[in-house]
Amino acid sequence: MDRRQEFRAHATEYGVAEATIEWALRFALPQIELRPREHSPGPVVGQYGGLPLLPPDVEWSSYPHFFASVDCAALPGDVLDLPLPKDGHLLFFGNKDEPEWGDDSEDTEGRIVYVPAGTPTAEREPDAGHAAYVSEPFPLHGHPAWNLPSAGHDVIESDEERAQMWEELGDIGYDNSSAGELTLGGHASPIWDDPCLPPYPGGDDRPWRLLAQAHIPARDDKSSMGTIFWLMRPEDIAEGRFDRAKVRLEMYPPE
Repeated sequence: MDRRQEFRAHATEYGVAEATIEWALRFALPQIELRPREHSPGPVVGQYGGLPLLPPDVEWSSYPHFFASVDCAALPGDVLDLPLPKDGHLLFFGNKDEPEWGDDSEDTEGRIVYVPAGTPTAEREPDAGHAAYVSEPFPLHGHPAWNLPSAGHDVIESDEERAQMWEELGDIGYDNSSAGELTLGGHASPIWDDPCLPPYPGGDDRPWRLLAQAHIPARDDKSSMGTIFWLMRPEDIAEGRFDRAKVRLEMYPPE
């Protein structure tokens, strides 16, 4: 039973009207959750942490820091509503330290690198100043899931009529999905503002989609933790223009 079926069963049990259930399920988005083996029943589809494997012509100055790599050919097929490559690797980079919050932070605090299948690569070592940001590597296991926004999510609260209807669901609509080590697709899991709602990157009115998100762990008891969101337009994904990705960060004090 997937999350949509669970939602329908719980809502029916609590007497929610069928029309309201169908309406709410329209907001479900597919996602692939990439987690350690103990938290995912799926096959290995990537690696968290370690050192990035990059082609010789791709520059990397140790920053933004390397988060994870995804083997596109190993991902469950035809799950996401995003036109990801069928093969090759996606490498996700982002700031694991305190952000600068500059005007250009959407371009400088992170990036995505696509490495086509068969491209020669070499492992890159960060310089001494960034070595502390290298995470212990482990395999990422991917499993598909459906993601529903919770009652207070900006996707719901941004529309008054939508918010009023969602109140009928109470706690039934709650989805405890999180960014985790890496999640592809789905809704963003922000503490505050949804990064996929206006104002959009670049200041225009063309919507962006969440390609991926990841939790940023605190390095020590004094540093912040947070979430990084990699945003793209679907047409750029289809064209393989991952250099056009934008990054938004959300940081908060350690618990």
